[in-house]
Amino acid sequence: MNNELLHHLEQRINQAVDEISVLRQKIAQLESENTQLNDENSELEQKIYNHQEQQNNWETSLNKMLTNLNQLDDAE
Repeated sequence: MNNELLHHLEQRINQAVDEISVLRQKIAQLESENTQLNDENSELEQKIYNHQEQQNNWETSLNKMLTNLNQLDDAE
């Protein structure tokens, strides 16, 4: 009886060790995916920032041109 119980406990321990190993692999995979997603997110945020900055520059340039045109109209 004791041998059967010990054998059963040994099997359960081995199963738990295997499950822990699988979970550790999944954690490592998810951490890797998370790092990749964070990198992609940073790239996208930089692209958005650059786009907004470019748009602001265009708007500033257009406003300057309109101001110059208005001044020319007023001068006439």
